[in-house]
Amino acid sequence: MPARLDDPSDVELVDRLLRGAPGAFDLFYHRHRRVIYHCIRARAGAIDADDLLHNFFERLIERDYHILKVWQRGTSLPIYLSRVIRNFVIDFHRAKRSRERTAEALAGFSLIDAPLPKEGTALGASIRNEEITRNLELRELRRLGLQAWAKLETRDRFLVCGKLHRELSNDVMAKRLDMTEGALRTALSRAQRRLLDDLKTRAPEYFPTSV
Repeated sequence: MPARLDDPSDVELVDRLLRGAPGAFDLFYHRHRRVIYHCIRARAGAIDADDLLHNFFERLIERDYHILKVWQRGTSLPIYLSRVIRNFVIDFHRAKRSRERTAEALAGFSLIDAPLPKEGTALGASIRNEEITRNLELRELRRLGLQAWAKLETRDRFLVCGKLHRELSNDVMAKRLDMTEGALRTALSRAQRRLLDDLKTRAPEYFPTSV
């Protein structure tokens, strides 16, 4: 914990941080970490909370403290941060659901044509109506996922299928494509985004915009 001999106001602390003053980030981190973590924990489970805390500070640095640049001086910084964190966690949950939907659409390529259990069989009789509905929804989502995947460029198809279906490592895919791992991650992210955008157009009902 930084020594309390230097205890600037939040306005002065943010100004120091934006100027790149030595020790300013550490002081900001220790002063506001608890409130930031509390806001995250109120909207996310314990498993995700620690990662989200670190991701928040990483993004803060990567984006050159943009959220602090637009903070209105004179208003409460903790209250402002709580609003920023709320949106940050909402974005996290949206992105997580989108990744899960994409994975569901692609993970079961081999199951697309698999018949559903026949009525009257022991297995079919044990499946509840909601489970049948879920199976039908997944089957439809996988079918649409295949259509969206087929529209991608050749490299994008390899990246998406390799990552989500074959579970190839980034290192393996980078070597096959003669790319650096950094370039591979960028290409993969863009390929998944193109796939997801297409899938959202085909099946908007599976991707609600509200949280």
